Amino acid sequence: MKNSSELTQAIDNDAGLQSKRKLLTVASLILLALSFSGATIDEANTFIFKIKFSNQNGLGILLVLSIIFLMIRYYNYAKPYHDKLYSIWSGRLVNSPFFYSRSPHDDQDAGIVADSRCSELDARLTEDVRRWEHNYKCGLPFTRYIVHYWGYNDYEDEDRMDSVNIYVHFGLKVYLVSLWLEAKEQVTSFFTHRENLDILAPYMLGSLAISSYYFNAELMDLLLFLTPTKNN
Repeated sequence: MKNSSELTQAIDNDAGLQSKRKLLTVASLILLALSFSGATIDEANTFIFKIKFSNQNGLGILLVLSIIFLMIRYYNYAKPYHDKLYSIWSGRLVNSPFFYSRSPHDDQDAGIVADSRCSELDARLTEDVRRWEHNYKCGLPFTRYIVHYWGYNDYEDEDRMDSVNIYVHFGLKVYLVSLWLEAKEQVTSFFTHRENLDILAPYMLGSLAISSYYFNAELMDLLLFLTPTKNN
């Protein structure tokens, strides 16, 4: 899956992912409807009998637990797409001028990626190297680093690559700029590449539904504030 169009097609054709997303969305919308409107569910039809609910608080807890379970199940199916989405947006980010640029005149490169190359890697970048690649990685909290990959012409397997993790200890200013560009790239992706919302929207909806249940009093105050007053 080399680009976003192939990823979008794969998401659309994944029946398992679609079914889990639908279940999570329906459960979240039901809980949101209960939280926003104060409605109650008196009974539900099943294939065999009707169930009458006398304890509405228990129903809310049941929906919350169901949403949590469905979010976990959905993540099981969505994990490969999370990895590919990360690969796509981080690839765009790491090839931006701040991270890497190459002069067309003297073939010199610059940016965080070029600065992060160690002397060992520079020594390996000779005519024997088949190709060199670099990726942007998010590690532990507050950790960002560049991974360099290289391969040699004498490898029988063309996909075989060596790699080395180069931890870039950014200064505070460079680190904050990196975080800003990262956040900007991810936010922009929501508007320019629909596959981001395709995968992440169910989590947002489920989290909103759970929050609306546990912070219902604050939600009611907000709705009262947003509701326009009627002049008599």
